[in-house]
Amino acid sequence: MVRSHGTRLHRLAGSLLGCLALVMTAALAEAAPISAHAAVPYMGWNTYYGVGGVFDEQTIISVATALLDRGLARAGYRIVWLDFGWAAGQRDTSGELVINPQQWPHGLPWLTAWLHERGLLAGIYTDAGTSGCRGQGVGSFGHYQQDADAFAAWGFDAVKVDFCGAGQQGRKPEPLYIQFAQALAHNASHRPMLLNVDNFWVPGQIDGKRPSFADSAYANYRWAPRIAQSWRTDTDIGFTRNLQWRNVLRNLDHDAAHPEAAGRGHWNDPDYLGPELGMTRAQAQAQLSLWAIVAAPLILGSDPRALSPASIEMLENRQVIAVDQDPLGIQGTAIDHKGAGQVWCRRLERGHRAVALLNRGPRPLRITTSARKVGLRRAKAYELQDLWAHTAKKTTGVITAVVPPHSAVLYRATSL
Repeated sequence: MVRSHGTRLHRLAGSLLGCLALVMTAALAEAAPISAHAAVPYMGWNTYYGVGGVFDEQTIISVATALLDRGLARAGYRIVWLDFGWAAGQRDTSGELVINPQQWPHGLPWLTAWLHERGLLAGIYTDAGTSGCRGQGVGSFGHYQQDADAFAAWGFDAVKVDFCGAGQQGRKPEPLYIQFAQALAHNASHRPMLLNVDNFWVPGQIDGKRPSFADSAYANYRWAPRIAQSWRTDTDIGFTRNLQWRNVLRNLDHDAAHPEAAGRGHWNDPDYLGPELGMTRAQAQAQLSLWAIVAAPLILGSDPRALSPASIEMLENRQVIAVDQDPLGIQGTAIDHKGAGQVWCRRLERGHRAVALLNRGPRPLRITTSARKVGLRRAKAYELQDLWAHTAKKTTGVITAVVPPHSAVLYRATSL
């Protein structure tokens, strides 16, 4: 499944609002009930980037075992998500999706039970259209309730609903996602399932004219919080095994456009984490830092079986994960931007602030802000915990660092 990429200029919010309480929008006021799986940004692994569209039961068992054995599940990466490729989309005479016994010899209920027994969760994929991209793969149009009932009966905990095929078929996202959300909510097994709205298209990406802005990823925030636990805010950050830094920055900027839409149980989704899939180690670490600042779901796209110990250690940084998982659920924003340097800030519980100094450019850069600018209460001294260096220092108010190219320094700042 190949997706083309679009671009769009975005004006970053350069204000202190990112570190102060945000006023909830009408959309959030009418938000769907908070899922037990998404009260804070959910975490896990998805097949899309790391293994592509060809996988089977043994692949999933092998990857899940790696999540367990390498400590990723213990760190929070618990959802094992089957993306496109889990089925061809064929149906029997009753309209039920046909499961390939060679691909899933024990059946999908057995697989989800195996995952659940080990403390993991299970996710699955479909398209809102009659098929996926270019008429291939699973599509649920005309079978929303039937498929929702099947996913629940099979034991899945999360459903990613793509809009690749539906968009190419000329359909509009909002009414279809509302219908699918209703089908999930009323599944015959009464099973709670997380819904990820994967309407990733940006304006004109399909054919130069479609979709319109109103039907694009840029407008998901207007309606998705009422029905879903997460929604895409931009197109993909790359292709299978080829994720790019410039696309990470692009998606970060668009994800930051509407922080007010996010909150406990409902999250802006800028796409997956991709260490060792085309980015440098510094870039991948910066991606995780900024995904934590914007309270993004942390779904690993890389194959955990192939990752280096250094990447595993990075992904398991509990101090960084704690920023992402902060119970206040307030999405951070950029509060200062000068040249290639940016200051991002997120309000955390107990009056703390997460502060990321991001160098988007190719040369080292000193980036500076202050305790007052990030919203800390007045004090004689402040503590800065460097969440990557695992060091702490005191300051009278200045927050500064020389940041290497394409890198981020991430602090937890506290008034003393």
